[in-house]
Amino acid sequence: MLAKKSWDVERKSSPKPVPQQESIPVRKERATRPAKPARVKKTKRIPKPVLSKESLKVRRARARRMFFIFVSVLVLLCIAGLFYVSWSPALRVQEVRAEGPHAHEIISETKEQLKGTHAFILPRNSLFFLPVSNIRESVLKMHPDIVAVAVHSSGLQGITVVASPRSTAYLWCGVLRSVPGECYNVDTSGLIFGKSETNTASSTQSQYLKVYNSVEGSVEDPVRAYVSYASAFPNALRLAKVLKTLQANITELTIENDEASFYTAQGTRITYVIGNEDATATLAASVFPTLNLQQGSVEYIDLRFEGKVYLRRQQTTVVEEQ
Repeated sequence: MLAKKSWDVERKSSPKPVPQQESIPVRKERATRPAKPARVKKTKRIPKPVLSKESLKVRRARARRMFFIFVSVLVLLCIAGLFYVSWSPALRVQEVRAEGPHAHEIISETKEQLKGTHAFILPRNSLFFLPVSNIRESVLKMHPDIVAVAVHSSGLQGITVVASPRSTAYLWCGVLRSVPGECYNVDTSGLIFGKSETNTASSTQSQYLKVYNSVEGSVEDPVRAYVSYASAFPNALRLAKVLKTLQANITELTIENDEASFYTAQGTRITYVIGNEDATATLAASVFPTLNLQQGSVEYIDLRFEGKVYLRRQQTTVVEEQ
């Protein structure tokens, strides 16, 4: 065995230190007091930011400016569109037609009304700005025998003017039956609107009743004048139709104050009071069938009195009570 050296001396390991246990301090318990109820913490509300009065005014002013600008732009666009549409050649009248009496004259008058502009801005012949009222007034002024005028478009570049003629109710042939003159057409309102085709009172070809009466206007130029007592003529015309059914060929009528007289083609005069047309028709219906008015043997028949009929034949006078 090898001899042990001095440095081969076995070292003894030192014992490991034993960890000391830390001493745990003992708390001395105190007498506890009764616990108080926990307080609920109130949550603080975060205040909303309040705009200053100055900033609110500024926002409102800005909104008003924007609204004004928007409206202004919209109005300008509308005006520009209006000008474009009104001056567009595709929407301007190029052709005029007329229906009814005086067609050629109406076409010429309408074309004159379509010339020029409205207040130097919009063309008068634009399809959207037609001077309809001016056309109507012009036609009615130039032609009293037209009672109504209608204007409507016919396509995008044409219009049609439709004129409605007045209807003749009777003829006015002068003031006195003893002085016959030219006959003029009269409508139901009593307006004299033009010369009759029969022209003279002596003509027997007219189908209308000839009236002799004063007028409210010039006798020399009675067109556009009104016949006096015009309100009495509608009832008188109805009575004339009734008398014609009783074999009385009524052709003429004269009015003097509140009395009216019919004349037959054979020359018989039939007198009654204006306003009593119904009573007169009843009285005539009871007497006329007994008379032969077609022969002209009766000179006149007086129906002015209630329940009585006075008549004169060519030689004698007879009074018949009903």
